Amino acid sequence: MGLFNWGKTADKQPPPFAAELDALENRLDSFLAKLNERIDVLLDGFMEEAPAIIASDDRYGQAYYRFSSAMQGQAGNMREKVREVREKQIEPVFQQYIDTVAAGSDGYRLLYEWRNRCGNKTDSWEERLQQRIDTAIGQVERKDYEPVFQQMLDTYWQQCKTVNCRQCGGALDIQQVYYHSAYVSCTSCQTQNIFEPGVIARDIEHTARKLAEQRSKHFMDAHEQQQKEEQDLYQQMHALQLAMSFEERTAKKGPRYDQLIMLEARRVQAENNVHELLDKYYRGIFNELNLLLPDLKEHHEKFFLSLQTNYQRSLSKRSTNI
Repeated sequence: MGLFNWGKTADKQPPPFAAELDALENRLDSFLAKLNERIDVLLDGFMEEAPAIIASDDRYGQAYYRFSSAMQGQAGNMREKVREVREKQIEPVFQQYIDTVAAGSDGYRLLYEWRNRCGNKTDSWEERLQQRIDTAIGQVERKDYEPVFQQMLDTYWQQCKTVNCRQCGGALDIQQVYYHSAYVSCTSCQTQNIFEPGVIARDIEHTARKLAEQRSKHFMDAHEQQQKEEQDLYQQMHALQLAMSFEERTAKKGPRYDQLIMLEARRVQAENNVHELLDKYYRGIFNELNLLLPDLKEHHEKFFLSLQTNYQRSLSKRSTNI
């Protein structure tokens, strides 16, 4: 709800636009509440129907992928509506009035506080939406990949025992997991046989990645927590910068400036932790894959290098202009 509490004395009359700001903020609150009701219905339906779709899906999970994408698409449309309200209703009103008040005046501070507060509400709504989507997907897709992987591996070794030499008919001695077709020598007649691991080998590798991600999830959880902390600190700094006087910003000293420096140090540390924990998550996946399928280490190396490349591309520093 709006937070404007103006005194009724003659020297403390509210600016002429105060009522309009208050009404807009109340409308924003109502709009976000209605969207939350729609999100409740969307996610409840997703979690109710998804298990049956997964159970009857093909091995590639295409039906569930389409169903999950449709849910996220609907949620994305709601997110865009919130951004549209911010860009086409909140920001234009701020721009309409900001040049009509003196810098540092009550009206000037009121406008900035109002825009910042509305922005925080929409940002928090978007963050909460993503958390709810991730939680719903996580609950639907939750699976213990440890027994699944072991069962697939046992099946692979059992099938390997049934592969015979095309020349002498002797059993081939297959001692490793192959991801692609490979030549295997017959120990009896030395004939080179082409061994086709088939679909199961790719399924094993895919499941191994899921298991490696599962085993490394604590790094991702810590990464996301540090990411949230960095964003919270950035918002605190932004609010503090708006509250600082022109003299404080120019002189770069005083209690609030000291607090700003302290927040920036914490923000930078959190940002560094974000990158380090993400790197540990990727390295954890790589190390676990090599433990699970040591025969595919070269294949895992290429996978890890692709992760590193994408990670380096995504690195960016946010300027706070202290």
